[in-house]
Amino acid sequence: MPQIRFLSKADIGRLLDLGRTVDAVSEAFSAYQEGKCLIAPVVSMCMDNVRGELHVKAAYVESLSLISTKLIHAFYDNPRKYRLPTGMGLLVLADGLTGRPLAVMDSSMITFLRTGASGALGIRHLSREDSRIATLVGAGVNGRMQLRGLRLERPVEEIRVYDIDPKAAESCAAEMSAELGVPVRARAGLREAVLGADILITCTPSRSPFILRDWIKPGMHINAIGADGNGKQELEADVFIGAKIVVDHAGQCTSFGETSWPIKKGLLRAEDVYAEIGELTSGRKPGRISPEEVTIYDATGVAIQDLAAAGLALLTAESVGAGCLVEL
Repeated sequence: MPQIRFLSKADIGRLLDLGRTVDAVSEAFSAYQEGKCLIAPVVSMCMDNVRGELHVKAAYVESLSLISTKLIHAFYDNPRKYRLPTGMGLLVLADGLTGRPLAVMDSSMITFLRTGASGALGIRHLSREDSRIATLVGAGVNGRMQLRGLRLERPVEEIRVYDIDPKAAESCAAEMSAELGVPVRARAGLREAVLGADILITCTPSRSPFILRDWIKPGMHINAIGADGNGKQELEADVFIGAKIVVDHAGQCTSFGETSWPIKKGLLRAEDVYAEIGELTSGRKPGRISPEEVTIYDATGVAIQDLAAAGLALLTAESVGAGCLVEL
């Protein structure tokens, strides 16, 4: 009987590092531009009474001969009420030739790593190389991973952290200062945290915009990470006016991502989007071309990212014998 490999969150944490995941995700985005991937429409459901969300994402990558199907939940009261992680779920990886299941693994760590990798690519291709100051809004697990991705790409000298929970910002700042070896400081005020930053990362589940156009300086790059489902918004719609806009997936971002809001308000047309990130990773289009332009990377999360990270995890697990083998 066929066997499948089960990989826990701890297994994936040991098997994958962010640098290798960045490379794998970059290759997947490039493969998508070459027509070698299929991406299923995202299935999402919000359970507002319990502050919960469900997302299902699936993809096929021909060059890897793999199929992935990811189920991920986000329940925002879990840490406070139940001492559980906010995000939990599973990912199934299958053979792209036969459909045979190959692995079942925790999807939360895969999601953290592939989201951090996507953010790193946005910073690599769109931020100024001389960026000195970065600001993170949203001090959760995903925010921490965004800072790790930032440090892979830019040797910034100062990082500011803001969160609606001041204790969360202070905890994140202390932890990441020690880990990254760069001053990371919590800021009490949002406006104060954003003004003067060269790179701005927003990574929250907000359904009300909080970043204002007046705060954006020439040359700033924005990684908009949080708006991954209907109703979510972090940037005021007019922040997009005059900016160079890059998205991870045009269909998703113009339908329910950050980019959808200025389109709904008539401030932007779908064709005003400059590129998908795969056009930059594949070299089909340049990223930043001047130090003065404002750039925005709208990242809703694409299933090929999950597949790339999961495929790398399985390949590494097979090489070292990690995880548990289960007979179907």
